[in-house]
Amino acid sequence: METDLWIGVDRFKKEMVDTTQRLVIELHEQLRDYMKENRDFLLSFQPVKVSPQCPEIAKKMAEAAEYACVGPMAAVAGAFADEVGRLLIEKFNCSEVLVENGGDIFIKNTQPVTVCIYAGDSPLSQKIGFRLPAGSWGVCTSSGTVGHSISFGKADAVTVICENATIADAFATAYCNMIKTEEDIEKLLEVALNEHVQATLVIYQDKLGVIGKHELIFIPSKVGGKSESD
Repeated sequence: METDLWIGVDRFKKEMVDTTQRLVIELHEQLRDYMKENRDFLLSFQPVKVSPQCPEIAKKMAEAAEYACVGPMAAVAGAFADEVGRLLIEKFNCSEVLVENGGDIFIKNTQPVTVCIYAGDSPLSQKIGFRLPAGSWGVCTSSGTVGHSISFGKADAVTVICENATIADAFATAYCNMIKTEEDIEKLLEVALNEHVQATLVIYQDKLGVIGKHELIFIPSKVGGKSESD
């Protein structure tokens, strides 16, 4: 379990760095201690029950896993992004926050923001994105071809937008597991939206599938420092 954060805020104070680091260390310690006594929480690929006395972050991960029918650790990166994002908003009164944790993103924005999708060697990688209006979002991506996380699917990227990153992370994992061939894209999109999932995007090699309420945009590639549309 590792945490690799990229954080953007609309106002900066030096104490943000130490405060964020302390929170991350504390959350790691809470989860590691809990998993020592509850190995299923760490190892299961299915939802697990947690005790009322477990750490709050474990409860949120378990709840998200229950929604998406995956193991709790499928939501861990998104959960850390959520917790750090909330800290920066509540303690430091930030109006705009972006916390990226290994491709899973917490966003609080007052102006529209574009999220670009990285999909490894796919020709569509970094050419497609979502335009999100002002609000609070979880935008998470799972891949069967990129990164070290366990995936049973073969999609280059499955991106999910939800109300928070914990839930989006769990569904991104579940949906990526479903994509074994390009024929699975349409099957997934038929069931992808629900009370938690607002939009889903699938990139499989040179194939693209998308459904949901958020605006899909084309991102021009740059040649010699200029975009193709310049």
